Amino acid sequence: MAIWEKAIINMQKGAQRLAAAAALVSERVKCELAIVRLRIKLDEVQSRIDEQYRLIGRRIVNLKNGDALPKTAEQLVSDEEIAAAVAEIEACKREREDLRQELAQEQAAFKPAEKHEGPGI
Repeated sequence: MAIWEKAIINMQKGAQRLAAAAALVSERVKCELAIVRLRIKLDEVQSRIDEQYRLIGRRIVNLKNGDALPKTAEQLVSDEEIAAAVAEIEACKREREDLRQELAQEQAAFKPAEKHEGPGI
């Protein structure tokens, strides 16, 4: 076998390894992007929950300043704005749990690459 034939064979093997590595990197990047997107959605849901808590706090302060603060917690929770905010918080918490489960599934699917040594390495 001539030196040129060996060089061509080695170049072909190198191209195959490069293509395999590129495919692996591409798949890992896709998984990482999916995980990042889910984390961004989780942050958005958490910010909506925080906003609802702020709305409840503002409403309670407004009721207190107007001397309209109810004497019992049941009356306070029956306030329309507060009840709507509590319902929104519960919906956001369910969505947050769904996103966390989806994130856990994505992370479980994203396993570290196993080292594979082929011939000639």
